[in-house]
Amino acid sequence: MVARNPASVKGIGLLLLALGLGGLGFLLTAESAGATHVRPKGATPLRVPFVPAYKQCTSPNSTHGPPLSFPSCTPPGQASSYLTVGTPNANGAPANSVGFARFDVVPPSFDGELRIMMSITDVRCLPATDTSVCGSANAADGPDYSGELQFNGTIRITDHYNGPNLNEAATVQDIPFPVNMSCVSTADTSTGGVCSFTTGPCMIPEGCSNAGRRTVIEFGRLFVSDGGSDGQTSTPDNTLFVDQGLFIP
Repeated sequence: MVARNPASVKGIGLLLLALGLGGLGFLLTAESAGATHVRPKGATPLRVPFVPAYKQCTSPNSTHGPPLSFPSCTPPGQASSYLTVGTPNANGAPANSVGFARFDVVPPSFDGELRIMMSITDVRCLPATDTSVCGSANAADGPDYSGELQFNGTIRITDHYNGPNLNEAATVQDIPFPVNMSCVSTADTSTGGVCSFTTGPCMIPEGCSNAGRRTVIEFGRLFVSDGGSDGQTSTPDNTLFVDQGLFIP
């Protein structure tokens, strides 16, 4: 199920998005004679995978194997107090979770149209989560989660849409960028809930045409929080659920 939630991005005025990790970034390549900030030829799409988040190791009691022989903490502790995903040797449930955020500049016009899609599957409740958002039981481990998740990042915009005449190149102060995802239960007892979000193709201030306004937008760290004990992202007890990252089988 895909949830449409334009209200979750209203706080940034439906800005054109671009996603950067380190030196990576999104860009619209519309030409403009007055554009003075540097940019690449193009950068789209960007797909960021999510992995379960773990607590930082602050009091080591073990050591990682060589060549990364750094202090480590055992056992590892999940960052979320309320959600998990299936893993055979951890909780007896099949490993069915895949999570990602994807940002696409829409062809063929390349004029500022951008689509955002986010999805996380096999989301399961831990015992601390209220039963009101923990519906369908599974054959192993916790029931399906049907509350909310919140994607978070910080965006840094550099474009040619500033000043009194909206034609000056500038970098905007960093802006928080929260996006809520809705989750639903499934009928399959081998997998948890499905959480998702998608937009239409237009997410820029001046409408669906960004012609003449080259825009680079960077993101810092990207992560997703759970909805806390009540499954609602608007309440204050939310904890970190998944982080940007990679999984090595």
